[in-house]
Amino acid sequence: MSHAAKAGRLRTPWRPVVVYAVVAVLWITFSDMLTALVVGGVGHFTLVEILKGWVFVAATSGLLYALIRRDTLALRRSEARHRASLECMADALYLIDSQGRIVEANRAMRTLFKLEGGRVPEDVQHLVELFDIRRPDGSRVPRDETPSRRALRGETVLEEEFQFRRQDGELHYIHVTASPVVSEADPSPMLAVVMVRDVTELKRLERMRDEFLSIAAHELRTPITTIKGYAQLLDRWTPGGHEPREGKAFQILSRQSDRLSELVQELLEVSRLQLGRLELRRQRFELGELVSEVLDRMEGVSSRHRLVLHREGPVFVDADRDRIEQVLTNLVDNAIKYSPGGGDIEVWVRSRGSLAEVSIRDQGMGIPRERQGQVFERFYRAHAGLGSDRGGMGIGLHLSEQILQRHGGRIWFESEEGKGSTFSFSLALAEQTADAHP
Repeated sequence: MSHAAKAGRLRTPWRPVVVYAVVAVLWITFSDMLTALVVGGVGHFTLVEILKGWVFVAATSGLLYALIRRDTLALRRSEARHRASLECMADALYLIDSQGRIVEANRAMRTLFKLEGGRVPEDVQHLVELFDIRRPDGSRVPRDETPSRRALRGETVLEEEFQFRRQDGELHYIHVTASPVVSEADPSPMLAVVMVRDVTELKRLERMRDEFLSIAAHELRTPITTIKGYAQLLDRWTPGGHEPREGKAFQILSRQSDRLSELVQELLEVSRLQLGRLELRRQRFELGELVSEVLDRMEGVSSRHRLVLHREGPVFVDADRDRIEQVLTNLVDNAIKYSPGGGDIEVWVRSRGSLAEVSIRDQGMGIPRERQGQVFERFYRAHAGLGSDRGGMGIGLHLSEQILQRHGGRIWFESEEGKGSTFSFSLALAEQTADAHP
């Protein structure tokens, strides 16, 4: 708010008082003088004084009424504009007080939840229970962890996803944003404003897209396998081809079939994730051994890179070995791909408290700072459109993040453009058993 607006807001309540005081001073100062000059007798003077008092009361009352009415009308117009703005919003919006009571809600809120007679529940907890509001995985939301409660503690909550079921049984998905409302005089939130956006249709379209990708990927696997099979068959029938260029063509055809097969497999994995079809087959294994196997397999990918492993003792985890191998392969492959100048790629495997941690550092081109916030988004390529672009579909890091999150782990990175990147991930350590130490 501007300084002028603040000043205007502070002056407004005093305006009627100031006008009243000025009129009163002028009346008191000059009315007696005029009465003494015009009226001669004492009896007439007393009568005039009484009439003068009546006139003063009537005049000042009328003045006060006019001033207060003007300010009241301005306040009502402001409230009407405020209310109209809320009612015209496409997103549902409601305000809650410090006790969690819903003090105001707009039309979109009543429409989204199909509230009978437009009656809004008295408080947020009643709303949560009435519509069985849950997290996307179906888990309940603890009372103190609702976005509105968190906003009342001073936190700003941005687009958290939830699901709820209307009383007619229809399932809806929503994004909830909540912010605290504070005053300059008191930093403690007096209210919280909560905005709810219905994303049910968006989720339906996303599901259709994921199902299409899943079907398309499945359908592509057969012709790709056929192409690769015939390329290998031709190479066996005429090793090296009838002439050198034929042999090279067979190799290129086989290599590109493998590449296309990898891309199709990535699409399948992403669609399985989004459709909830990705299963984890957990087992207990030593993480350092798996990392060593991955590095041995990828040693021949590039002659310009040296893969260096640092192990700090045995590190056992309880996880899906194949999925963690997939994460490691993605990260090492990216480290090689985005350090075209070669050099060492260092990998650390260690335990930190109750966590197993793996870090992979390259000496490559790094990620531009302005693009780092979207690195784990699906289909996002940090180097797209730049001279450092190495192609790909932007799936590997997103897939890695999702796999690790389903294990209860996390992934993060540090990167500086022109100096390289370090990607790390952590998993819970497996419980200690007799075979933990060979």
